[in-house]
Amino acid sequence: MERNKDSPYLPKSKFKHCFASLKTSVAYRVWKRKLAKYGGFKKNSKFKLLEVGSGPGLYLRRAERWFPNCEIYGLDIDKSLVEFAKVHVKRATIIRHDGQAMPFPDRSFDVVVSLQVIEHLEKPGRFFTEAYRILKENGLLLIATPNPIGISARILGTRWQGNRYDHISLKSPPEWRSLIQNKGFQMLDDGTTSLTGLRVLQKFPLALINWIPMAIFGYFHWYKGESYMAIGRKLQGGF
Repeated sequence: MERNKDSPYLPKSKFKHCFASLKTSVAYRVWKRKLAKYGGFKKNSKFKLLEVGSGPGLYLRRAERWFPNCEIYGLDIDKSLVEFAKVHVKRATIIRHDGQAMPFPDRSFDVVVSLQVIEHLEKPGRFFTEAYRILKENGLLLIATPNPIGISARILGTRWQGNRYDHISLKSPPEWRSLIQNKGFQMLDDGTTSLTGLRVLQKFPLALINWIPMAIFGYFHWYKGESYMAIGRKLQGGF
C-alpha cells in the first residue's frame, strides 16, 4: 500500500489499515444491534443503506458482512478515500460527493449513516434536511460526532483530539439532539461513548476500562463521553 498524503484519514500502511479494521469491528457492533432493534434488520434482510462520509470504507465493509442482501452506497468528497474504498469494498457503490445535495431521489433509502462527519460540515442542518428527504417513511438515521463538552475535551482543552482545523461544526449533544428533532426526526436513542480521548486510558491495561464496556454497550446514556451517538427515525407524514 503506497503512502498517500491527500487525506489524513487514509490508512498509511497495511498494518494501520488492519488495526483500524479490527478496532472498528468492535466499535461498529453497536450499530448492527441498533439496526436490529429499531429497524428489525437481520442478516437476510433486504433494504437500502447509505453512508455519508464513507472514508476508507471501514463501515461499508462491516455492513456488507452483516447484511449480504443489503444494497449499499457510500458518499465521500475526498478522491483518495473514494479510490481506496473502491478497492477494499466488495459490493458497495461509492460516489465522490460532498453529501450536501445528495444525488438520490426522494424516499430512496431505509437507513442513512454518518459517522464522525457532520462536524466537518459548514451547514450540518442541510445534511439533516437531505437525509430526511432521501429516507423512506420510518427510515433510520445513525450519527456519531465528537463531543466538545465531554470530560476528555474539558480536561485536555486545546490538546483534545477533537480540536482540529477541519472540525468546524462541533456542537454539544443537546444541540445536536435539538437540531435532529427540528429537522423532522423522532429521537429513538442517544448518548456518548467512554473516555477514549484520555491517553492514559488508551494504554493497556487501563484501555480495558474503555473498550470492554464499549464492546458490550456501544455508548451510554450520559453526555460526558468522547463521542455523541444518536439514532433517529423519520416521522410519518412528511416534514
